[in-house]
Amino acid sequence: MELFITLLVAAGLGLIPANIAKNKGYSFGLWWFYGWMLFIVAIIHVNLIPDKNAPVVPKGISAADELSKYKALLDDGVITQAEFDRKKADLLK
Repeated sequence: MELFITLLVAAGLGLIPANIAKNKGYSFGLWWFYGWMLFIVAIIHVNLIPDKNAPVVPKGISAADELSKYKALLDDGVITQAEFDRKKADLLK
């Protein structure tokens, strides 16, 4: 009975790194299993992995440079205001 409760608690704890990984763009199921088996290692690991959903800005180009590029596209009518606002929000995260 104690083993069952221990496995149940471990399965519940595995949800923590799984949710963090899912928000970063990784597989929920794989990270849940990892968290279930090695919770302490998984929670540290998931906090160190890069976010796949983060906007990619090339090195050497600042967010302000990118924003001014998108503003010029907006002024020229190439992109809509909604697209500009979405890119602006991504860049200013």
